[in-house]
Amino acid sequence: MNFKAVASSFKQQAIQFLADPQWIIPSIIAPFMFTVVALYMYGDADGPIVLTAVLGGGVLGMWGNMLFTSGYTITYDRYNGTIEPIMLTPTHLIDVIAGRSIWNTLIGLVNALLVFVFAELVLGVGVSVSEPLIFFPMLLMTLFSLASIGLMLSALFVLTRASFVVMTILEFPIYVFSGALFPVSVLGSFQSISYVLAPSWGVDAMKTAAVHGYESMTSFGIYFDVIMMLLLMAIYIASAFLLFRVIERNIRESGALVRY
Repeated sequence: MNFKAVASSFKQQAIQFLADPQWIIPSIIAPFMFTVVALYMYGDADGPIVLTAVLGGGVLGMWGNMLFTSGYTITYDRYNGTIEPIMLTPTHLIDVIAGRSIWNTLIGLVNALLVFVFAELVLGVGVSVSEPLIFFPMLLMTLFSLASIGLMLSALFVLTRASFVVMTILEFPIYVFSGALFPVSVLGSFQSISYVLAPSWGVDAMKTAAVHGYESMTSFGIYFDVIMMLLLMAIYIASAFLLFRVIERNIRESGALVRY
């Protein structure tokens, strides 16, 4: 991996994000609004239900940023005619996407923390975390698990010209199956989908660390959640590198990258 290219891509992504105010709405404001709506839906409930509502808003912000990285930035390059020059450089495309992902991971983490602060200080919901020294590292790991999915999907977005449609389709299913808003147990026969999603294990670990006596997806505890999350993340990242290698070779041979 070319770390100089990753750093340059990180810097460019930061500049583009800060220079384009429209992304403040989906990346920053939307998760706060979603948290407020969810809290009103739960009414006077407290305890784990309130935590689920706040956690849902945080995960929404993180996943939204990951989709932005994996989907829109590729389309943005295609619209502006910069994807061909990127492909002609010695740097691999995955290095460029990795730098962008790191920036959006940072924004997603800040977003999630701000949602918790907003819920506590502004809404006064009284969110309490049983094991904060475990909870916040799990929050960070869950964010990286979302980023690993985004990195894998970004390889496929290189091939499609309908990334906005795909992003819209993928946003809510990942959000639901991760267990951030609804317990995985209510998914019935679809619960098995959650087991192959790394963020599901991260969310389960966060809930286990936050709520005393919480019943996790399995009976093996939080360490099993961490192992499964890391294992699935490794599979996603390895798949992303393999996909990028195959896709880059094919599009260089065919020359059909920007063909509509």
